[in-house]
Amino acid sequence: MNTTHAFLIQCITNLHAGSGDANYGIVDKLVQRDTVYNYPTIHASSLKGAIRQHFEDAKYEDVNIIELFGTKSANDDDTESGHCNFVNADLFALPVRCSHKQFALTHCPQSIDFVNAKSDLLIGMQVLTQPANLDKLYTNDSVTEIYLEDDTLTKEVFSPLLKLKVEKFTALNSQFAYVDDKKFDNYAKDLPVIARNRLDKNKNLWYEEVVPHQTIFITYMISNDPNFIAFESHLLNDTIQIGANSSVGYGLCKFFKIEISPKTETK
Repeated sequence: MNTTHAFLIQCITNLHAGSGDANYGIVDKLVQRDTVYNYPTIHASSLKGAIRQHFEDAKYEDVNIIELFGTKSANDDDTESGHCNFVNADLFALPVRCSHKQFALTHCPQSIDFVNAKSDLLIGMQVLTQPANLDKLYTNDSVTEIYLEDDTLTKEVFSPLLKLKVEKFTALNSQFAYVDDKKFDNYAKDLPVIARNRLDKNKNLWYEEVVPHQTIFITYMISNDPNFIAFESHLLNDTIQIGANSSVGYGLCKFFKIEISPKTETK
């Protein structure tokens, strides 16, 4: 019997987990997206590879990398599975520019249903509440005129969005936005595009799409390996680099554990 562990991932810096695709327009490098909802995502293979690389570099004596991640061949392919299964990281909350406090972590009915349906299957409970009213900024601050990008919102009294405890995670403690599915789809589709250039040549080399910093993902790891306790402790304490462009500070992320009670067993 394997235990399912749930985590939130907060992007400290912009993240580019590349899909390898271009849009045959201005953007040369696109981010990974969910095949059904088209929300930005981090594929399980990318997540596993990034975390494995971090632990190989850190060389923690209390974590057996081979036991958890499996063995690799000379060309970096997995040859034997480890005792930890990784799941895609799904979009949990998207930061959108807001006239109040610079940005608001934003949700919609579809995105919350998506998160809750998966958490129901994997940990036997839902993670998020579904707010009552659309096109609202949930906050206790005194604010009247509110714009989320070009959309107008009205204020609603803040109420907690998280159903489960997440230790040290404060991003949703005071404000969030809740909009209709169509608006959210547009926000998730129109991610920032950044030009990579060479200053000495004064020439743009390429344009790449990024997931903006402050974005929150949710993911799951399934394991019964005794190594997992030490592994999880380091995972929560460290800053993990995910995706490309580490040399220019992309992809720095923090993991937060979602407290599950009672612990959920997965066959």
